[in-house]
Amino acid sequence: MPDTERNGRDYVVSKPVARRATDPNLRTGAEFRESLRDGRHVIANGRDVADVTAEPTLSRGIDQVARYFDAQHDPATRDLLTTIEPDTGERISTAWLVPRSIEDLWRYDAMIKCSTSLSFGVFGRPPDYGPVKAISFVAWNHLVRKQEPEALDKIMNFLRVGQRNNLTSADVIIDVQTDRKTPVAQRAARLRVVEERKDGIVISGAKAGNSVLAQGNIGTISMPPPVPGMPEECMIWAAVPANAPGMTLLLREATTNGAEAREDHPIDADGEEADGLLIFDRVFIPWDYVFSYKNKTTADIYNILGQFAFWKIATRLSYRAEIFAGVAQMIVDALGTDQIPAVRALVSEVIHYAATLRGMMTAAVARAKPTESGVMLPDHVFVTAGRLHSIEAYPRIMQILRELSGQGLIGRVPQATWDRPDIGPLLDEYLPGHKLDARDKNRLFNLVWDMSCSPSAMRLALFENINATPAPALREELYRVYDRGPAMAAIRKRAGIA
Repeated sequence: MPDTERNGRDYVVSKPVARRATDPNLRTGAEFRESLRDGRHVIANGRDVADVTAEPTLSRGIDQVARYFDAQHDPATRDLLTTIEPDTGERISTAWLVPRSIEDLWRYDAMIKCSTSLSFGVFGRPPDYGPVKAISFVAWNHLVRKQEPEALDKIMNFLRVGQRNNLTSADVIIDVQTDRKTPVAQRAARLRVVEERKDGIVISGAKAGNSVLAQGNIGTISMPPPVPGMPEECMIWAAVPANAPGMTLLLREATTNGAEAREDHPIDADGEEADGLLIFDRVFIPWDYVFSYKNKTTADIYNILGQFAFWKIATRLSYRAEIFAGVAQMIVDALGTDQIPAVRALVSEVIHYAATLRGMMTAAVARAKPTESGVMLPDHVFVTAGRLHSIEAYPRIMQILRELSGQGLIGRVPQATWDRPDIGPLLDEYLPGHKLDARDKNRLFNLVWDMSCSPSAMRLALFENINATPAPALREELYRVYDRGPAMAAIRKRAGIA
């Protein structure tokens, strides 16, 4: 892309796609795939990836995301994934809507439920995750503008560009692991501005995680939780296109290979969300897309600016939890063990997990309030409690699914073996389930394997734990934000304590 365009207001659109006459703001799956063929620098297992859409370990995950874009045009799901932008009257992805009312939050909830049903919730950064940090900047503009009054105009432009181009965003937040005893200012990998120019900034350093960036359009750079001694040149909130010159994404080892048979791997056959180490080597960002810089306020309010993202994360998990409850019931139905009290108790644990988490997210929306800047945000206390519940119980839920399945997980028979004429009939005779034929029972346990045991399931469990912030940090946040004052006042009054 020419430098004149790179320096312009559409800098983050790495490869523009022709706008259609009908719903021009909504891409199709094919248009989404085309937008990824932008010359980005991705390295997989030591190889330069010329086209991410053709890379076996990435392509099926891209196809998974593409189905979401096609669903925007499907009459059955169109109104769940898209909405009318009130200022323009144009139809856009709901992911890019700034929520101004509780009704808008319920629109988001419906979108997340639909997205989770499409992918089984295995993508932590699906298209519906969207520009959560940008929307948070709008929500908390009354804090940001004290030092950076121009920030809101930049953010609103970014949102308009995202709406018009139906972009998929990845979070670029996590600092890489290094010697924690080294002062922050001396850590070479810490992302920082190395040059200030009239037209923008130049940054160098590295970031970890970067989930779905290889399969998405843009990265939204934001600050991790505050640490003492943070140099001001490291206080950066910005957006970059996935193909920014000087930016290289080093993919982790893949947990799916792109060749899985769907019968053997009903979930993993749809690919995975790629993570990787992102290297910045003098990457230029124009001022229009530098939302905050050298602003100690934005550097210190991670939990405040992250509130909208935290809710979307927990809401997706609440709908994943409903899937877990359904799977648990299908396992015991297939094995005919649903009449055993101990088995029913295990299924009830999964139901309790799902019902509690869903209830917390419902309460969070019901108790939502607008910020001083006029953006409606769910109740932070319920969201934080829900996030803590979701990750504390997650390992237990996975273990319950494994326990309920028993030998079904280690006795899975590959499709190719079942298809043998000398073996298949015997398996059909020897391995039937309760009101379920043997092969369908095998298919069910293939799905449970992908959900609870496969390498991609282990990666997802790790992601969910880190993604929702580790439990100790969530407990500390709950201690900070839960208002015990009224109860304490009542206790003092009843006990006669002055």
